[in-house]
Amino acid sequence: MSRAERWQLSGNAADFYERYVRLLMEPWVHGLVDVAALQPAEHVLDVACGTGFVARLAADRVGAKGRVVGIDLNASMIEAARAASGQGAATTIEWRTGDAAALPFESGILGGRLAFTVWSAIGDTPYHASLADALARHLSAEAASMARAPYALHDAVELHGLVASAGFRNVNVRPTIKTTTLPLPAEFVPGHLAALPMAQEIARLSTERRNALVEEITEALSAYVDRGQLIFPAGVHVVTADA
Repeated sequence: MSRAERWQLSGNAADFYERYVRLLMEPWVHGLVDVAALQPAEHVLDVACGTGFVARLAADRVGAKGRVVGIDLNASMIEAARAASGQGAATTIEWRTGDAAALPFESGILGGRLAFTVWSAIGDTPYHASLADALARHLSAEAASMARAPYALHDAVELHGLVASAGFRNVNVRPTIKTTTLPLPAEFVPGHLAALPMAQEIARLSTERRNALVEEITEALSAYVDRGQLIFPAGVHVVTADA
């Protein structure tokens, strides 16, 4: 299976992504748009936009005279983004399927500032650590490796060096911890699993194995259950720079 094929989720999985991953990302979406300091009429490019969490909020900030483009490698994500944004944003968002490594734009037409978040060490986010550990035991080492992959750039010094070496100036990497609040694991985890790149592999497990997977994650997160919700810390590096 190629790298691209692994991330070509079904339309249904993209819908689950919008419903469940959006909740995981909620604390960071507003913070990222805030730190980008978007102004009315500015142009924004949301790279690897998924179902458009950031792009939709950015559209509200730049207003009717601004421009927002969301681009993602996954065509199903873009379809879900179009559907989710059909509720009257302040400015129309252009949704495109494309590769972040080969953007279909001329130099200089979109933005002069860079802002993004990268997960810090996986241990900073108990939910994802528990998920990866359970996938290793109940699914496969490959699935666990995929779950841990978003944390590969957890070193702040290395991350700073990569951004600076790409030609950006005034690079700032800020380690940040925020609190994430989710429904209880028994309610949230099955839907989140359906949004993951290995969703089809999980679906092929027996009912007993799937139940065991959810139960292990639930037990691992029991210390973070409070008043009928799952409340846990999550860590990212917030990166800003100038072009």
